Amino acid sequence: MNCGIFYVESAAFRAPASLAVRVIKTKAMSKNLIALQNKFLGHGQTVYDLLSNLHDAQGFITDDDILRLANDHNLPPQHVRSTAKFYEELSHDKPSKHVLKVCNGEACRAAGCTSIEKTMCAEFGVEMGQTSTDGVRVEHVACLGYCGIGPNVMIDSLPLSLANKTDIPRVIDHAHGKKPHGLTEPTNAIHLPAAGKPRVLTRYFDRDVVPLDKARTAGIYKTLEKAVTRMTPQQVIDQIDASKLRGRGGAGFPTGTKLRTVATSPSDSTGRKFVVVNFDEGDAGSYIDKELVERDPHTQLEGILLAAYATGAQEAIIYARFEYPRARAVLAKAIEEARAAWLIGVPLFGSSFQCSIRIVRGQGAYICGEETSLLRSIEGLPALVSTRPPFPAQKGLWGCPTAVHNVETIHNLPWIIEHDGDAYAKFGHGRSRGTKAVSLNARVKRPGFYEVELGITLRQLIFDLAGGMADGQTFKAIQIGGPLGGILPESKLDTKLDFEALAAAKGILGHAGVVVYSQNDNLVEICRGLMEFCAIESCGKCFPCRIGSVRGTELFDQMMDTASPRGGVTDVRLNLLTELCETMKYGSLCALGGMIPAPIECLMEYFPQELDRYRKAGEATREGALR
Repeated sequence: MNCGIFYVESAAFRAPASLAVRVIKTKAMSKNLIALQNKFLGHGQTVYDLLSNLHDAQGFITDDDILRLANDHNLPPQHVRSTAKFYEELSHDKPSKHVLKVCNGEACRAAGCTSIEKTMCAEFGVEMGQTSTDGVRVEHVACLGYCGIGPNVMIDSLPLSLANKTDIPRVIDHAHGKKPHGLTEPTNAIHLPAAGKPRVLTRYFDRDVVPLDKARTAGIYKTLEKAVTRMTPQQVIDQIDASKLRGRGGAGFPTGTKLRTVATSPSDSTGRKFVVVNFDEGDAGSYIDKELVERDPHTQLEGILLAAYATGAQEAIIYARFEYPRARAVLAKAIEEARAAWLIGVPLFGSSFQCSIRIVRGQGAYICGEETSLLRSIEGLPALVSTRPPFPAQKGLWGCPTAVHNVETIHNLPWIIEHDGDAYAKFGHGRSRGTKAVSLNARVKRPGFYEVELGITLRQLIFDLAGGMADGQTFKAIQIGGPLGGILPESKLDTKLDFEALAAAKGILGHAGVVVYSQNDNLVEICRGLMEFCAIESCGKCFPCRIGSVRGTELFDQMMDTASPRGGVTDVRLNLLTELCETMKYGSLCALGGMIPAPIECLMEYFPQELDRYRKAGEATREGALR
């Protein structure tokens, strides 16, 4: 999922020698498992593919299935089992007639998902994650991509909005088998830039360009022809360098630098290089990539082919989010059309350049937003974070140079090559150039998808473009960049929407999914949910993230349990939380553990009154409260 996860490197943390040995052994083991897969399944075929196909066929995977697959393909049972159990969707081991997922991401929490959870669990007589006696499994999902019209659920792989509470009985009747619910997948609101404002990402959003014939009539793929017939790969990279485009999914690494590294890095004897598109967008509050793909899939494919031409890659893989069925279908159809039109998998425009494109479907692991985890997943392994260097641009997928970009980053490339990099660099602010797509949740009057020029202030975004708070509510806080983003108070609303300004305010730009909180939102509960989310989604490879997130969740539970004589917020507990955040921040291998402290630290610094609600008189510093 494209979660804005990026690598955190800190001089404050030095791994012990024993950890270095374990890392080397883990890398060697991964290579051995990949070699076994290539030997017994065929090159490029993986255990992940086998398990995905089996789950598609029957909806669950038992221990007997795992042993059978291992025996049939001469693979270690522990490899098949560890892969199956790592991914949320593949870990189901019991049949169910219906699967009902309730979104509990931050945007849906603000929209009232808790009451939906209670209603569904009570109706089917289960706790979250369980299957009822009549075969209805009720579980959580982090985000369905409709954060502006929540709360949301997914029933049998169909996302639905339950903003209209009268639709709840229809979903329940459907799950009971009484009658079909008759509901359709919703759509997000799109707010195009005003006249005179730059339109890069949304330039075709005012017309239908989904079918290939309409896309080509609009001019899509002409820029690709220009690049292949009139520009060298180096000239394409030079234009992207000149645009000052930075990655739109996390740390903001210069896109041109990454492409150049892949282009100049030696590959193995096969000469293979890859472009991998991270379409596993999973930040609660974000549905940017979803809208770009659904409304303009051929610009995405054109951008992928441009990146492949620039780097010398002949293979491109799109890792697509499980929870976006409509977007995957649109993208798959676009690939079929482009392949039939001799745009994919064959030499283009009289040149020797060609590139294949295929989709790999994610199976429910937020950590796959971290690029090394995503690559391990494509390789058919549990999606564990890999240490760096080497970086994926040097040695990535199957050990070959790999350019990993998210959908929005790729979507900028055709505009840049058509108009040149200097034209793009005229938009934006400071070191943050160009435009940025943002998505807003239902706490504002006009939630939806926006394209804005980088440098706009948060105040302008919320109170000018989005019309301010909805339903007479009062602004309390804003969180940008998903679960890893800092939670900022009203005093920070004049912060500019750019990489450096948000970092200085203890926030991140990330993928720019925006969740606005009102006076009705309990930020302590929100932060407790974020810590639990990290505990659930941690890949488990490093101790600070795996153990720290569990201990952090327990600590929040202790502080919020004011009914217990030993519960409540105390100075001792807050000090422990501070130390825990510091350990996770500087000791974690990637930003899931390294950045999850950001919203927690913002809570303690910017919103101490939220925590004070859980204090009990006379217990602020009592050491015994922890025992």
